[in-house]
Amino acid sequence: MDDLDELRAENEALKAEVEELRQELEELQADADMDSCHIAGLTAQIKALIAEGDACPNKDSHPLLVRQEYTHARTGEKVTKTRAFPLYREAFDAEAERLGIAHPEKVRG
Repeated sequence: MDDLDELRAENEALKAEVEELRQELEELQADADMDSCHIAGLTAQIKALIAEGDACPNKDSHPLLVRQEYTHARTGEKVTKTRAFPLYREAFDAEAERLGIAHPEKVRG
């Protein structure tokens, strides 16, 4: 096999690798799109549950929906959130740890 044949073979191998990477990227994009749709659905549910709790005359029956002031982890600003906010932070940090993200408080609210 001469140099030209070797280059052709290498070029074909690279083309095959590029195609495999394209397919993997498409699969990852599809997964990310599904995650985005799932997040949108969960967000809509949460907003509806909060609105329903706000409309309920018996606030004592919805302790997680009571508003409380927290400190934003990245900005240090005061933010008003429901008492369910610590659940968000805990789940966010646990997922970040699972993914190997150090110091999740630097990237979440």
